Amino acid sequence: CACYEGYSGNIIGSADAPFYTGSCTAVGCPAGSSGSSVPSGCSCLAGRSGSISPSSNYPYYTGSCSAVACPTSASGTSLVAGCTCNAGHRGAVAAATTWPYFTGSCVAVSCPAHSSGASVPDGCACYEGY
Repeated sequence: CACYEGYSGNIIGSADAPFYTGSCTAVGCPAGSSGSSVPSGCSCLAGRSGSISPSSNYPYYTGSCSAVACPTSASGTSLVAGCTCNAGHRGAVAAATTWPYFTGSCVAVSCPAHSSGASVPDGCACYEGY
């Protein structure tokens, strides 16, 4: 006998009732995902993308949930670790479970009064006399 996909264990024939030993146990969802077990389904945590599918080979699942990089105009290791808006930008970015795996945004700050330019990140120049 072999365990179904997403289950681990061994079933061995025996001469005594119930004529086998061992069992098959559902494998828990791997790191970066949530759910009760691989056979019942695992979902990637906020800020992660990918999928988990049951398999009959160790570790009894395929796939992974990888951390997504911070979006443009934000910096940090990943959405999972946290992102902060780059200098000259305002706003906030938070991890989410659906594409693009974040909510919010980092918007370029407009040049202040008495200056010219499109935005602080693009560069501002003070008017003459300021």
